[in-house]
Amino acid sequence: MKKLFALAAMSAMLSTPAFAADSDSESFDINANVAETCTMEGISDIELGTLSINTTAGSNALFLNGASADNAGEFWLSCNDTNRMSIVPTLGKLKNQSRTLQSGDDAGFKDTINYSVAALNYRNGFLQPSYNSLLGPLLQNQSRGAIHRKIDMGAAVTLLGNLDARPLAGVYKDTVTVTVTTI
Repeated sequence: MKKLFALAAMSAMLSTPAFAADSDSESFDINANVAETCTMEGISDIELGTLSINTTAGSNALFLNGASADNAGEFWLSCNDTNRMSIVPTLGKLKNQSRTLQSGDDAGFKDTINYSVAALNYRNGFLQPSYNSLLGPLLQNQSRGAIHRKIDMGAAVTLLGNLDARPLAGVYKDTVTVTVTTI
């Protein structure tokens, strides 16, 4: 029995927990990253239709009429960080794709048409990035905050922008590149 008592005492000594501090705690972080991105979807051509010209004979014949031609297209723009937009035309004017000025044409005709194009609601407020054939780029690459909305891209041809000459008959075109970059 002595042996059993000694064995029990030894066992109790070995199994008694060691006394430590009342408590202990450690902290750790959980981390994640979201990549910055800008995407556009659904950008499409803007059709201004047949421009109205003065078909009445006389000194103002064949000039664009007072009514402007304008139209807009929508596209989605999503940027999750500060960003900026540029609107850059290839030629800067609508160019006649059917014919160019020829040596037999009277003076006062042209094979280009001035136009303007603007992102009508890219920024909050009135001032928007745009391009105008007469004035050039306006408010390009101005920074703005994160954005997720449909952008109205408007284009227009006006009488006042085209008082310089009579446009030749034909199909007119320019290609515009819209670039949105995170900064």
